[in-house]
Amino acid sequence: MSAAKRLTAVAGALSLAAGAALIGATPASAATTGTCYTDRPCLLLFYNSENKGTHLKISASISNLAGYRYPSGSSAGSGQVVKNNAASAQFRADNSFYPSSGTVYYNSGYAGPCDTFLSNELNWKIGPKLIRTYNENASVKMVAGLWATHPSNCFEW
Repeated sequence: MSAAKRLTAVAGALSLAAGAALIGATPASAATTGTCYTDRPCLLLFYNSENKGTHLKISASISNLAGYRYPSGSSAGSGQVVKNNAASAQFRADNSFYPSSGTVYYNSGYAGPCDTFLSNELNWKIGPKLIRTYNENASVKMVAGLWATHPSNCFEW
């Protein structure tokens, strides 16, 4: 077999293996949504005001909510995209003595006007109607421990 044919065969095998690995891979969204662990902060984004309708559980920062959907079910907003569709939120701090924060941003990349929640030791903060990001939410930033802060342009819950 010529060197060129061997190189083509190896490249094809590597491409096939990479494709197979991607098929079995867990999507990144699975690691940051769906479950709230007590050792890290948790933000619930609700489709409707007053923390009603379907909600998405978020346990890590997401720089762009495009591609994320509310879980399927019978609640209002079921299956809808999350980006620019959240009306209210709840935030629970991690189990640390130090504060945790969860911030919902108007723009992707953690920019623009925002609603922020700061709490500690598994306490919940409730935002029955987002003030600066009502149905205009594009990213979520979660911070645990000593680095938790309120960005200066945020509404503070």
